[in-house]
Amino acid sequence: MKTIPFGATVFFQRADEFVLVEKVVERYSWLQYVEFRGEYPFFYPGKTSPSEIQYFKTILQRHQLKSTIHATMYDINLATLNPWVQRGNIDCYKEFIEMAERLEAEIVVVHAGFIHDEYAMGDEAYSLQKEVQSILGDALQELGEYARPRGVKIALENAPVEPRHPIIDSPETHVRLLTELNHPHVGALVDIAHARLRQVDINHYLTQVQPYLIEIHAHNNWGEMDDHLGLHHGVIDYKSILNKHDFTNIPFIMEIHSYEEAIETFNWLEREVISPSATSGSDSPGEG
Repeated sequence: MKTIPFGATVFFQRADEFVLVEKVVERYSWLQYVEFRGEYPFFYPGKTSPSEIQYFKTILQRHQLKSTIHATMYDINLATLNPWVQRGNIDCYKEFIEMAERLEAEIVVVHAGFIHDEYAMGDEAYSLQKEVQSILGDALQELGEYARPRGVKIALENAPVEPRHPIIDSPETHVRLLTELNHPHVGALVDIAHARLRQVDINHYLTQVQPYLIEIHAHNNWGEMDDHLGLHHGVIDYKSILNKHDFTNIPFIMEIHSYEEAIETFNWLEREVISPSATSGSDSPGEG
């Protein structure tokens, strides 16, 4: 198997919890990436201080780790028809891009947004859907241009299942948006579990989006809820996916909510996927 740059999202609340990353990577030295969950209060514009960013950066550099940032998805809709709200959304994401530059993170992950029921179901649904997709494209163009000189890329993620009508609900829409945009600093992030919950064939999705793919989100579920379980717990056969597709140079970020499930997943990967020569040490690091 080709080398896959595995990483994990950190679901911390305080900066001092980041020391746990050191304990984990000392045991699982094949991990290459840390994804920062860009939510309040752990990692957020105006909340995270320059000294905290430097603290994170020092730990990353000490262990030769790379990083990505999942920008906030709360109170954000890049496809909003409200121009005043849209301006705030774009400015918020620009703040995350600036944080990425200071951290030397490679990627900022964003969600495409959604269209409200009234617009998605009414008589003008088709024209309004085209309009919001155009608005999204303009926003991504602006963010891509802002990210370009800062050495950052924007990863557009497919949506989870939710009551609202997401802009990206299929690989075809995902690919079409990126093809029309055609920006070198905007690419695709495929969340494998989100695709599964939408009853989309995962292998088809990954094949379709491959030319634009710059990051993966990996977690599992039992086919009903967005549980963010370990890769070994759920309906998705990750061993098959990892053997079938080439993720060389694509950050493969495990977005697992539970620390214990993340550690179990790392051990499972060592047993089932990663060459034994790349692993060593005890089963798990301590938490304290």
